[in-house]
Amino acid sequence: MAVTDLNNRTIAELCRAGNVRELTALMLHEVYENGAYSNLVLKKCDKVKGFTGSLSRAVRAMLYGTVTYTCSIDFMVRHIAKRDLNELDPFPRTLIRLGSWQILFSDTPGFAAVSETVDIAGKYCPRAKGLVNAVLRRVNEASDDEKDIDNYRPDVACSLPNELYGILKRDYGKDRALSVGKAFLKIPVLTIRFDPSRISAEELKKRLADESFTVTPGSFLDEVLTVATGGTSIEDSKAYQEGLFIVQNEAAALASVIASPKDDDRILDCCAAPGGKTTHLAEITHHKADILALDSSSSRLELLKDNLKRLKIDNVRTMTADSTDLSTVEGNFDLVLCDAPCSGLGIIGRKPDIRLNMTYEKISSIADVQRRILDQAASKVKCGGTLIYCTCTVNKDENERRVEEFLQSHDGFKAVSLMPFLPEHIIMDDDRRSSAMQGHITLLPDVDGCDGFFIARLERSI
Repeated sequence: MAVTDLNNRTIAELCRAGNVRELTALMLHEVYENGAYSNLVLKKCDKVKGFTGSLSRAVRAMLYGTVTYTCSIDFMVRHIAKRDLNELDPFPRTLIRLGSWQILFSDTPGFAAVSETVDIAGKYCPRAKGLVNAVLRRVNEASDDEKDIDNYRPDVACSLPNELYGILKRDYGKDRALSVGKAFLKIPVLTIRFDPSRISAEELKKRLADESFTVTPGSFLDEVLTVATGGTSIEDSKAYQEGLFIVQNEAAALASVIASPKDDDRILDCCAAPGGKTTHLAEITHHKADILALDSSSSRLELLKDNLKRLKIDNVRTMTADSTDLSTVEGNFDLVLCDAPCSGLGIIGRKPDIRLNMTYEKISSIADVQRRILDQAASKVKCGGTLIYCTCTVNKDENERRVEEFLQSHDGFKAVSLMPFLPEHIIMDDDRRSSAMQGHITLLPDVDGCDGFFIARLERSI
């Protein structure tokens, strides 16, 4: 049987048969060979009747697990089985990665991982069946020391391409780079943000607990809760459908807190979709601020509009606009929030495809876009106003160095201390205190228990 594009019929058939590994293999083929994103492949499957419950959880675990550990798997196969996966045909390569993940990083018995993966090879690529069997047996029969990624180079231990790990090492030093990189391998927590003026934390906890969700406080923001779903989508909860919260990482929520908007502010949110920060700014200002939210993608802007409607927020105007050119946006603003496009190195824990697709060359190409957006955003800040620059990356070229470059070319702006705006419970040490006093903060998963995220506050004096 030939490997074809994953369609609803194939998904439905595999769901009815409960073929978790086969379905996952076809999804991985979409990701590795057809350029699909893991989350979008899963969304395609979510629409198919039968892709629910334990089947959905198992497929998600295998898919995200294999993509996350691809760099480590490729190294281990080369080291243990002496085979370079990049030299193999696409589907056998995908099967070896899937089987190796089960052997190396899951609780699946090794013999079962080998046997069932080989069976899939027999169905889709029978001539490669012997190769898949031989490679996976070599991996399975390796010693425990050989199977332990911590016994190899730090980039292998963190399952990162060498050039991405090099960025961590350059910016954070040898020991901290390893700590941050390993933290990105942990399953990220799910956090939600609610409006305390609509519902208390205790009431929301009770509502969600009644639907079998486990809810605990966030790490540092009172309006954020951590939720364990047990495999049930939080978006299926009644509280979500009633608009009592939005799914947002706590690190991203901090940006709006640091922005500290006032009720009578005129606010511009650049690159706003899907609306986490936009809606937070609206809630902080008691739905009284005049907020204009922009995004270059009309489809993503529809997601923002959906969130505004669901959360019952009516003081936000939306506009399709590319923030590299804000000439169509009239007037200046008290607050401009610029969540710039970036490499996404701070969210690789929840978007593992970044490990496969991001390169130093791509990061360099993003730099010009960031400069242009910052320049345009700055032009819309009125005298005495505030510019918030934030990214979901931990690369200092896109963060501290981008802000430093901006300040050198924009005399009217200065960085201001974040100390008056930081929540009481955020972790502080001497380095973070020094950075905060210089106007910026970087959140990191190994210490803060959230996404990697950068926030800078700049104010215009002339």
